[in-house]
Amino acid sequence: MRDVREYIFKVSVLGNGGVGKTSMVLQYTENKFKANYLMTIGSNFAIKMLRYDENTVCRLQIWDLAGQSSFAFVRPGFYQGSFATIYVFDITDRESFIDIENWVKEADQYVPNVPRVLVGNKLDLTDERVVSRSEGLALAEQLNARYYETSAKTGVNLEKLFTDLNNKLVELHVLNKKSSFQ
Repeated sequence: MRDVREYIFKVSVLGNGGVGKTSMVLQYTENKFKANYLMTIGSNFAIKMLRYDENTVCRLQIWDLAGQSSFAFVRPGFYQGSFATIYVFDITDRESFIDIENWVKEADQYVPNVPRVLVGNKLDLTDERVVSRSEGLALAEQLNARYYETSAKTGVNLEKLFTDLNNKLVELHVLNKKSSFQ
């Protein structure tokens, strides 16, 4: 029997308040969705175990950082040690999309050169959509990020997003394969 290798990867989830970061993490890690909005104070984190292959197990530490500007002073400490950043906007809220560039600038001060993921959330509200998929893809390309559209409510694409990211982190940090995450 071969030894099982275990790795821990910290991932920071960033974006404006109300875009669904907490709901995404809760849906992905616990298969739960809460319809009422509760503002994150500082940060929350959850852990999800993933298997890369039969000999490699990973723990994703998913840190959900408060999106309100009043919490900007506490965020720097939470970035430290992140292996990747996930930027979330609400497809029904153009301002949350525009603000992604500010989130990238902030995070790059503390964790530059880590894989980036851009997420257009609330795919279950397509009738209210104001940010197109092509706009999301264009911003992702500009940011050198992989792009996903998800629904925290239904769970659409959350498993794919986190599995793809975990696999990329194993390749970059364990297998030492150097490639972009697009």
